Amino acid sequence: MNIAVIGGGIAGLTAAWLLSRQHTVTLFERQAQPGFVASSLAVDGVRVDMPLRVFYPGYYPTLTRLYRELGVATEPVSYATTFTGSDGQVFFRWRNLRLGGLSIPYVLPVDVASPRAWRIVQGALRFKRLAGAALARGELAGCSVGEFAAAHGLPAEYVDGLLLPALATIATCTTEDARNYPADVVAAYLAGGLTRQSVRRAVHGADDAAHRLSAGIGRVVCSAGVQGVRQDGEHVAVLRATGEVELFDHVVLATQANQAAALWQNPPPAQAELLAAFKYRRLEVLMHRDTRFMPVRRRDWSPVNARVCAQHDRPESTIWVNAVQPALRHAMPVFQTVHPHRQPRDDLLIGRAAFERPLVDASSQRALATLQQSQSAAAADRTPARRVWLCGSYAEAGVPLLESAVRSAYGVAAALRAAAAGPGLRAASGT
Repeated sequence: MNIAVIGGGIAGLTAAWLLSRQHTVTLFERQAQPGFVASSLAVDGVRVDMPLRVFYPGYYPTLTRLYRELGVATEPVSYATTFTGSDGQVFFRWRNLRLGGLSIPYVLPVDVASPRAWRIVQGALRFKRLAGAALARGELAGCSVGEFAAAHGLPAEYVDGLLLPALATIATCTTEDARNYPADVVAAYLAGGLTRQSVRRAVHGADDAAHRLSAGIGRVVCSAGVQGVRQDGEHVAVLRATGEVELFDHVVLATQANQAAALWQNPPPAQAELLAAFKYRRLEVLMHRDTRFMPVRRRDWSPVNARVCAQHDRPESTIWVNAVQPALRHAMPVFQTVHPHRQPRDDLLIGRAAFERPLVDASSQRALATLQQSQSAAAADRTPARRVWLCGSYAEAGVPLLESAVRSAYGVAAALRAAAAGPGLRAASGT
């Protein structure tokens, strides 16, 4: 088949790479290079992903499999975290003991010397135990993190000082969004091995993975200027800003849901309603050298530093890039700050970028279940022939990270393979 994939993020690159094994594939990307690496910057001669991308194998099995198949080298890094207030003074800190592929979080006596810090540790241990047991029993469906914490009387020091700020940092959302996060999603994230496995990064950054994926795609068009897609019978037209129109047998919209809604010109009403159900939060990322974003005392710096202030609706998260990217270990300090509460000095700013991340709540969970059912049914010919497919981090269960994006790509590639096989071949093969 002749297939177009719109969007060159990790989901689009993976979908196009997988489909190129059997079909003629064109990948359209709006940026001058694939979106997965479009915001990366060179710092002291070293390419730095922006935002930084890390993973741990237990929660990222599909990404791990993809990197292994591509030959992308990875390495363990520490993601120990310090939590401070608006004054830059530490109120809690956890450290990492890394032994090979293991990563064991721990605290020193000095880290739990205050009653507040001790209550945080007690709450963390209780939440992990209670949420894990409830997940195993299937009791978390329909329950939010905030509801679970209230029902079990978890200490406010833990909920407001660690649980919600950590979740808001991982999911890059507001503290209130974190409170409304589905509890089963968070429990599954913890159960994936976060407290046992080392966080890892691609040794040569996202550029390496993007290059390897792009090399396996028949045609990659950057700065593509795609204005819309329109399904007409057995073909889908891709309309570009140049006025050029290209026809394809299928089109994969590997973009955000809100971008897919804007591009798809004649979607079935049910699909338009589904796409509208996925909401997004804007986030800003700064690359800079301003040490004011770090804890006041240098010895309190961690690879990740969260600033939690009641007057802000989300934590400010600053990553000490030198601590997680070995090539910069001996360079001048460089930082990435997500959701900045303040701005760095102009002479210390290296770059800035803005993104949007899917919001996960009870409404998005319902929409996700319907979306996955509709695409599975279309692939199995239980609905009229479908030519436009949806792919992205929002289109898979879990925290919308690299794993869900890649898993979505594998899913849509499998659906298109089933659609290509036709009812007769599927029946003969038993699929």
